[in-house]
Amino acid sequence: MSKGTVIYYGGFVLPDKNAAANRVVSNGKLFASLGYDTVFIGASASEDSFVGLRKVGDRDGMFEFAHPQSTSQWLKHMTSVEHIQTVMKNHSDVKKIILYNVPMLTLLKAKAVFSKKNIDVCYDCTEWTKDTDGSFAKRVFKSFDEILIRNFAHKVADSMIVISRMMEKKYRKAKNLLLLPPLVDINDAVWHQDATHTDGIFEFCFAGIPDGNKESLDKVAEAFAMTDNNSFRLKIIGITEEDYRRIYPDCHIGEDAMKRISFLGRVSHAEVIRHILGCDCYIFIRRSDRRNNAGFPTKFAESYTCAVPIITTDVSDVGEYIKNSGRGILLNDLSADKIARAMLIQSEKKCIAASPDTAFHYETYISSAEEWMKQ
Repeated sequence: MSKGTVIYYGGFVLPDKNAAANRVVSNGKLFASLGYDTVFIGASASEDSFVGLRKVGDRDGMFEFAHPQSTSQWLKHMTSVEHIQTVMKNHSDVKKIILYNVPMLTLLKAKAVFSKKNIDVCYDCTEWTKDTDGSFAKRVFKSFDEILIRNFAHKVADSMIVISRMMEKKYRKAKNLLLLPPLVDINDAVWHQDATHTDGIFEFCFAGIPDGNKESLDKVAEAFAMTDNNSFRLKIIGITEEDYRRIYPDCHIGEDAMKRISFLGRVSHAEVIRHILGCDCYIFIRRSDRRNNAGFPTKFAESYTCAVPIITTDVSDVGEYIKNSGRGILLNDLSADKIARAMLIQSEKKCIAASPDTAFHYETYISSAEEWMKQ
């Protein structure tokens, strides 16, 4: 018998079209293990214009809303909780509403409406970022909103979910706080795929959509070119070669090195995992700044679960995982020559294939989530 319903609301693209969706769906499995049903309300993957909510394919408990098309629509969207209220009409047992990275205006509106119904309003915070696309006004708003969320979200929300220890420390005075890194379900078939590998080739892999600010993929490519080893390959998933040249116009890689780099563009989440399972080393480089240290890289959690070695910089909480497992190399320097040296060192190490690592498996967090739910 269900203990009640949790409504998860935010800009994630269901069912698995972005990292945000993978996070909330995994969290939903965690809540299910505690006896709660979860209904998800996310953003549509298409640019279709439609009114209200529609079901995501044939998925039960998953709904999506259209992207606002104008400034007035955006303002209405941020100050409205009508989509949540629509779902609540079919669920009289809602115990908790979790808002995923929504603006402060949305959090304030939800708290004002649902506190009257004695429903816990939770904020799931996975980033502190001022970066956004769009007009000057939108960028100014995002910058101001980031300050509000970083400093006051825990004072407004009834409870908090955070993704890193930096956030846990910042929001330590929250009424009810739960630390959840990006979680996975290792029982899912995606972690047990047959991965292909080319004998005699050492393959490095990167997967993601770099925005030019968070990822330093150009440093990875420059370092790879410096290795000058014909038995090395670099697989880049998420962007095309044209995308790469547009994002990093000042990064010039020789043609010989480019022949050893494969750009796969956007592929399904299952295919991303298959490529990571088949690589010899996953690599990503990020600057150690507030944005990257407050967040937690989803692809680190996924590649760590794949039990492959990882070369990365010491950002967020990844250092403790690298040190505990001994799989990979942790860098404190973003210079291409240091990255290239790490590539050479890792290529000389033997990696024994292993079953999926359980560190990020959702069931690992059952006891802490249960205590959080009780409060």
